[in-house]
Amino acid sequence: MKKIFLPLILMVFANAAFSQQLSLNSQYMMNRFVLNPAIAGNYNYIPVNLNVRKQWDGINGAPVTQSLSAHAYLGNNVGFGGYFFNDVTGPTRRTGMNVSFSYQLKLNSDFSRKLSFGLSGMFFQHFVDKDKLTTNEPDDIAITNGFNNQFCPDANFGVYLSQTNKYYLGFSIQNLLEVKKDLFDLNRTVENPVERTYYANGGYIFKLNDDFVFEPSFLLQFQETTPMQMDFNGRFGYKNRVWLGGSYRMNDAVVMMVALDFDDFCIGYSYDLTMSDIKNYSSGSHEINLTYRIFKQGALRQNGRSTPLFN
Repeated sequence: MKKIFLPLILMVFANAAFSQQLSLNSQYMMNRFVLNPAIAGNYNYIPVNLNVRKQWDGINGAPVTQSLSAHAYLGNNVGFGGYFFNDVTGPTRRTGMNVSFSYQLKLNSDFSRKLSFGLSGMFFQHFVDKDKLTTNEPDDIAITNGFNNQFCPDANFGVYLSQTNKYYLGFSIQNLLEVKKDLFDLNRTVENPVERTYYANGGYIFKLNDDFVFEPSFLLQFQETTPMQMDFNGRFGYKNRVWLGGSYRMNDAVVMMVALDFDDFCIGYSYDLTMSDIKNYSSGSHEINLTYRIFKQGALRQNGRSTPLFN
C-alpha cells in the first residue's frame, strides 16, 4: 500500500501545489499590482485591496484564495507596496507575503507618462494538513512523518510603461529564484521547483463620449513546462461609477464581471464559467474584490502634480 500511496500523493498534491505557481485571479484588472511590482506607487492615492476567490464551486477541496495588498508613492520617484496571500487546495496550504519597491522615470513634464521598474522580495510556506488526508494504513510514515513545512524565499521583477487614462503595458517575471521546495520529508528526495513565471499585460482606454469608456486588454502567462495561457478582456465604464466586462481565458473559462465605484470605495464581482472538462463537476468560480482608496482627493501627489487614474 505504501508503494501505491506515495506516488499518489506525489502526483496529486505536488502537482496541485506547484504546477499552478500563482493563484488564479480573474479580477487583476482591478489590481494589476499583484501581477507586476513596478506598479507600486503609480497612483495618486493608496489602494488597499482585498480579494477572495472560490474556484470550481461544487468540487470538494477546490482552491480557495484570499489576498490583501496595498501600495503607495513615497516621493523622489519611489513607490512601495506589499501583499499577503493565503491559498488552500485540498489538504495543502500556501501562505506568504511580498514587499515591493519601484522606481519611476518621468517621461513628460506632468508625470502622466512614466516608465517604472519594480523589484519585490517574498517568502512563502507550503503546508500539508495531515488531518485532511485519509489512508488504509493510519500509521503510514508517508502521513505521520512525510511532509516538510519550511519557509522559502523568492523574488519578482517588473517593468511598466503607462500614460494616465490612455494606455499601459507591462512585463514581469515572478519566482525569479525558482526555489526547490522539498515537500516530502522521507528517505527519498523529491524536489519540486517553484517554476519561473512570465507575464505580459497591456490595455488601451478609449473615451467613447463624455459618459462612456471602453478598455480592451490582454494578459499572457507562460512557463517553460506548461502551455501559454492567454486572456482577452474588455470592459465598459459609465461615468466612472459602473463597470461591466468580461474575459475569455483560452481553453479554460469565460468570465463575466461587474463593479460599482463609490469614489473612495469600489466593489467588484466576477463569475467564471468553466469550459474545460471540470464543467461536468463544477458550477463555476466566484470572486469578490474590494478596494478602498486612501488620500484619493489629491492629498498624495507625485512631483507636486496630482495624477488621476483610470481604475
